[in-house]
Amino acid sequence: MGQTKSLIQEIQRGRISPVYLLHGAEAYLIEDSLDEMIEALAPKNVRDFNLDIFSNPEVSVAEVLSIADTYPVMAERRVVVVKDPAFLGAKKQLDPMDIFYDSRESHRMGNLARSAALLARALDLDPEEFAEGGTAFKRAIESFKSKNEDELSSEDLEFLEDTANSLTTQIDVIPAVSATSDLDRLLEYLENRPAPTTVLIFTVTSTLSSNRKVVKVISRVGKVISFGRFQQSRYVNRDPMYQMVVAKLREHKKTIAPDAFIELQKKTGNDMRQTFDELDKLVTFVGEKQRIEKGDVEELVTRTSFDSIFNLTNAISQKSLPMALANLKSVMEKREKGAHTIVWIHVMLTRHIRLLLQAKLLLENGDLKPEMARMSSDAFQRNVYKKLPSDIVGKLPDSKELNILKQHPYALHITLRQANDFTIQELVNAMGRLLEADIQLKTGRLTPELVIEMLVMDLVNKA
Repeated sequence: MGQTKSLIQEIQRGRISPVYLLHGAEAYLIEDSLDEMIEALAPKNVRDFNLDIFSNPEVSVAEVLSIADTYPVMAERRVVVVKDPAFLGAKKQLDPMDIFYDSRESHRMGNLARSAALLARALDLDPEEFAEGGTAFKRAIESFKSKNEDELSSEDLEFLEDTANSLTTQIDVIPAVSATSDLDRLLEYLENRPAPTTVLIFTVTSTLSSNRKVVKVISRVGKVISFGRFQQSRYVNRDPMYQMVVAKLREHKKTIAPDAFIELQKKTGNDMRQTFDELDKLVTFVGEKQRIEKGDVEELVTRTSFDSIFNLTNAISQKSLPMALANLKSVMEKREKGAHTIVWIHVMLTRHIRLLLQAKLLLENGDLKPEMARMSSDAFQRNVYKKLPSDIVGKLPDSKELNILKQHPYALHITLRQANDFTIQELVNAMGRLLEADIQLKTGRLTPELVIEMLVMDLVNKA
């Protein structure tokens, strides 16, 4: 946030650039900084006439420049904001780990071309760089492993170190198209004649390479600010998200216990927007209390991905179609709608049903006892999870991703509780139906939305 503060101070002192580019994975910071910039650049009394915001990705450069060349009305300047324009190659990005898991699943199903394309996206490589399999490819692999070392299982690492290299021959490389005249027109405008009475602000919620010509030009004539996603720290007091949360709570004269912050971070996946959305709810929830405790977070905040899928499978186990469809809609709304979201839901459902089947088999075999699911979370972690015999753990796949006993104790406890609502045959049938849906998604004969809705309906009916 320090860079935003410096930027606003420059603007307030009258040092205003003709063009700004705010880009990076942290959309919350970008939006927050943009709001502050608009507040500083466009007085409220003339904002209606001198603030133009383009939110349609398909907006053309011609449309933007036609407004940028318009003189302001009763003000010193006009402010033109362009959000995630397609001509800058802006596109919403899924979590790279989600894309990586999709790639692994596609490889397991034998769809090598799709696996290669997804892995290239996860590694943030152009198809050409991926196909070459050279230095850029190897650096991307090492960078990905470094950034996600806490989430990658030994099987994931084996996939990256051994299998990934064989996928370089499977990717389809489409010859690159030369820069469009639309983008050329923008570059010409920036290099030769930015309107002195207009401030042009581009926001892109993905990271743009500093080597791109348009980024270099904006750096030269204006300001480029990058907002990368915060990396978690091993020490709470040094965690940048923790420092921001503490500063935010200070405005409300409240504090947060370190273990409460860790729980909040775990439940929101360290996503800044959701963290602060949940923080606002927590401030109201604790009322006059000055300190937010771990119990407050556990009671109020819903875990983002696991709980969303758990709620969906819970509705399926209760044979409640209205509840299942409502939870499906909720999951889709929390993530951006589209084919990739449907694939993610299918992957997560498949993974969860597989883990449920493992849990059910362990219960049926007597390795785990049904009463364990009725324990409190703390008692389960203390008396069961920490004392799991290695021979039981060894019965299941070695991969952390595929072994129910290697999940977080919270996930294991909830899954055991839910496994009691299914029979083994119901879970086996569900796996078969998931395979059918996977084939339907790949053949493309039905829309992804229809495939996933039919899948959920069938799972409810067969549960």
